[in-house]
Amino acid sequence: METELKFALSPDGHRAVEKLLGHEGDRSRHADVSTYFDTPDLRLHKAGFSLRVRRRSDRNAYVQTVKSADNSQLNRNEWEWPVEREAPELGVLAAVPGLPSVLDGHGEDLREIFRAEVEREQQTLHPMPGAAVELAFDYGVIAVGEQRERLSELELELKGGTEEALLRLGLEVARAASLSLLMESKAERGYRLRNGERPAAQKAAALSLAGDAHAGDAFCRLVDLVLEHLLANQPAALRGDEVEGVHQMRVAVRRMRSLLVLFRPMLERQAAMRFEDELRRLGDVLGRARDWDVFLDKILPAASGDGVPADAIQALRDAAADRRHAAHQDAKKAIAEPAFARFVLALRVWSQPNAGAVEERYANRRLVKAASNLLNRLHSKLGKRLDKADPDDAPGLHSVRKSAKKLRYGIEYFEGVYGSDAKEYLKRCNQLQKRLGALNDLETATARARELTDGRIDLVPALGLLAGWAEGKREPVLKKALKAKATFVRTTVFWR
Repeated sequence: METELKFALSPDGHRAVEKLLGHEGDRSRHADVSTYFDTPDLRLHKAGFSLRVRRRSDRNAYVQTVKSADNSQLNRNEWEWPVEREAPELGVLAAVPGLPSVLDGHGEDLREIFRAEVEREQQTLHPMPGAAVELAFDYGVIAVGEQRERLSELELELKGGTEEALLRLGLEVARAASLSLLMESKAERGYRLRNGERPAAQKAAALSLAGDAHAGDAFCRLVDLVLEHLLANQPAALRGDEVEGVHQMRVAVRRMRSLLVLFRPMLERQAAMRFEDELRRLGDVLGRARDWDVFLDKILPAASGDGVPADAIQALRDAAADRRHAAHQDAKKAIAEPAFARFVLALRVWSQPNAGAVEERYANRRLVKAASNLLNRLHSKLGKRLDKADPDDAPGLHSVRKSAKKLRYGIEYFEGVYGSDAKEYLKRCNQLQKRLGALNDLETATARARELTDGRIDLVPALGLLAGWAEGKREPVLKKALKAKATFVRTTVFWR
């Protein structure tokens, strides 16, 4: 298993890390040439494997490495063997679970796909007793034929001890230098360059928690799960499927906020509040970009399909395109800046078992005993908002939707505790949230269109047409939302 952190490295960042390290640890410098192999139809890549043979200049030796994803941005399964030459040795690959069936007689078809040529300076640090972390500055290129992509990275790889040591060192380095998290491996960048692809967005992975799990361990695993979802979509949001990447990052932020709200009675209050504030800020930035995506890709096409004149739609689309571009630039800045790296690492450090996030008196409580009380809080808040909900009060209905979403996420987190008992209730909760979401989309559409008229009086007629369309759609959408509310209210709570 390989556990590592990567940061994009600037000259200023390099100097700041050097200053932090001082003269700690012996350093070595060498040149690496890593040749990545695959079949012509990329069987390994499609199955989540990478295969390389690396030659180090200081040792004049070759090492063959296979890596596979572990549903984690920090951890990858890794197998290594010394080999005699710069070509794969097929005999040892049988030791990698799943790989023989992927190759399935195609081992002889393996050929060079791309290379990474790197000048590396590295040293071993000991941030905690019994821990060893290899810190490396990597400069070089990824080469695919005549194509080149420069790389400049700081890599921290855990060589001994616990993951906590790696995270704490990563946080110390991120405090000292302006570093951005780098979530793509060299292999991923090489394949992307070769295929001319853009990073794809990814949905959240499932996690089933057993009822006998301790609350402290459960919280740690859930935070890790949601952070993985957040980080897995950073490459797409920055330079890939931007619309879906931003959407999935926003979902991850909402899920993390819901998780902190769910466990709030058990958490150390001051730190939890500060993390909630940061998540709210990040969610606002991502949400702004998402609102413009929905406006352009969903609302305007729907209004056009219902007969809103084409010239009005086009005028709003042209004006909104600039707003969307600006909002996406703000989102990219927020998730690429050093503050984002420090936030992610700090949250992961804080959430580790015995790190103080879950108060000691709750940390060893069995999840099956704690879950009902945690869900009751969210259910009670939703019930109060449902009781006060006025069909003509859009902000009030939006509050109901947010409470329903938090409850839904809470149930999903504890689905492993309750099993099939949760399915029907979860379905009704999800339906309520979606119906209210459709209503909120109409309200948001009118609000975004009003923004477009600031300084643009020429867009007011188009605003009026869109607002009239939204008002006409509201009644049937509201009717469905109220029906979903009635159905949800009648649904029996399963966890009591």
